[in-house]
Amino acid sequence: MRMNADVIDTATLAAIPVDRRAVDRLAARGLLTVEAREEALALIEPPRRWGLWASRLARTLGTALVLAGILYFFAFNWNQIPPLTKLGAIAAMLAVACLTVGLAGFERPVSALASTAAVTLVGVFLAVAGQIYQTGADAWTLFAAWAGLTLAFALLAGSAATWAVWIAVAAVALFTWWDQAQPADAAFHTGRNLSLMALFGGALLIREVLAARGFAWAAPRWTRFFLALPLLAAATQLAFLLIEPSGNLGAERWAGLGFIGLALAAMAVVYRYRIPDVLMLAAVTLAACAIIDFALFRVLTAGRNRSEVATFLLMGLATLALFTAAVAGLRAVSRRMEPAR
Repeated sequence: MRMNADVIDTATLAAIPVDRRAVDRLAARGLLTVEAREEALALIEPPRRWGLWASRLARTLGTALVLAGILYFFAFNWNQIPPLTKLGAIAAMLAVACLTVGLAGFERPVSALASTAAVTLVGVFLAVAGQIYQTGADAWTLFAAWAGLTLAFALLAGSAATWAVWIAVAAVALFTWWDQAQPADAAFHTGRNLSLMALFGGALLIREVLAARGFAWAAPRWTRFFLALPLLAAATQLAFLLIEPSGNLGAERWAGLGFIGLALAAMAVVYRYRIPDVLMLAAVTLAACAIIDFALFRVLTAGRNRSEVATFLLMGLATLALFTAAVAGLRAVSRRMEPAR
């Protein structure tokens, strides 16, 4: 397709997706005035859009309450319900949820709720079956089977809520596997946190790739924080565990701290330049500050002859200076990323 500088291809422009992030990036580069930005946001997110969000919130809460009611119903009436009736009722509800998805089609609001209910009901079915037919298996096998049986359905559903449930189930499966199937040795906490970092980090990477390629179900901003916050929590806890031992850090601990530092630096670069997001930068900065602050505390408390009063005074001053510098830096970056209001 050939175009000169004076001709605008309206079809090409219409194919370009426009959202709040795109408008903010144009305004941050000086290509939109403040008035033009406000008008564009009013077109993209009209004031009456709160009704749409309210309806979605009501549907989500309604589905959650129905699923919670199902769980409590079986728990409260456990002894009065025959075993086959328990399994049959759950299987019937699971079939209705799958049939709803099949009739409505994927990537629709009703399908998202039905697929989330289906994934949840699979876990309920496995839990009830495990209570009826006692096998003595560890709890992690339930969550591992739950995640394995619902993976294909979560891939096809195209629903952020369904993926959130699946990720939560997979995380619990990993956590309980380390607790129940692995020895509590020196590598226990490191391996568990690295596994959780790999799960949430890989899911966050997939989420960003899918959102960049136009998959609307992966684009909601809450999905980014749903994955990033546990990732940062696992990285921070692992850093604390690596710094905690007294004495000089070994090569393995330095390698672990270096890996965590690279991961945090990569997230900071991505959410500063590639995918500008001030809140994500703030979360990454908070995790980095917590790690640095704890490392300073370990350094200051390493000297046996140091006065406790002097130690805590220096620690307070160092903490104040560290977080003040972090806040000042975030404010400066925010002014560059967001247009003046």
